Amino acid sequence: MYKVLIVEDMDLTREDLIRLIDWERYGFELLPDARNGIIGLEYAKRYRPDIVITDIKMPVMTGLDLVEQMKKENIEAEV
Repeated sequence: MYKVLIVEDMDLTREDLIRLIDWERYGFELLPDARNGIIGLEYAKRYRPDIVITDIKMPVMTGLDLVEQMKKENIEAEV
């Protein structure tokens, strides 16, 4: 199974992404979701996701900054 990390600051959008797709049916394991880039980076370090779905514009740390930090930390994931 591919591990998926969702990083989205809007609760409703994040919950919809989680709820509306039958992730396991398609071979994906959802990791704990993150509400900003700082938490997303912490989870990326801890869980080493295969795929990251992230919002671009978020408070605290943007999705683009998250991707940049993941590269610096050698966290290889499809974003």
